[in-house]
Amino acid sequence: MIGSRNRSTGASNKMDNINRIVEGTVIEGVIKSESNLRIDGEFTGELITKGRLVVGPKGRVQGTVHCLCCDVEGTLEGEVTVLELLAMKASSTVQGDLYYGQLSVEAGAKALGTFRMGVAEQKKSEKTASKADAMASLKSSHIPSEIDQKKTIEA
Repeated sequence: MIGSRNRSTGASNKMDNINRIVEGTVIEGVIKSESNLRIDGEFTGELITKGRLVVGPKGRVQGTVHCLCCDVEGTLEGEVTVLELLAMKASSTVQGDLYYGQLSVEAGAKALGTFRMGVAEQKKSEKTASKADAMASLKSSHIPSEIDQKKTIEA
């Protein structure tokens, strides 16, 4: 029939559902979702979704984020892992440690932090070595050459 939709009596496709945090709403804590999520308000905490995350123009997300795809028009700050596409619109501000599969950045988008293609393997709690530390390590691991060995024998 024209104009009709085939609707099943069972559960609908989870990815068709959209959770919304509207403008004026402030939430702190943990959000875990099987479907898409749009934030036009403010969220601080841990956000995990198996779907798409959309941060609206007035939306603000701070904390740890793990999602399939992410479109940012507002502000996104923290440790962010996007398995597929991270799309930064012209009005967006993105800051922190970001891991992504693909990256799209419109002119005017503001980005600050560390952007890495791929998923974070392990969180490194160790401080990275400075150039001086690396040179000292390299010198201490010197393998003696034949000339060095002759000097040692003669001495």
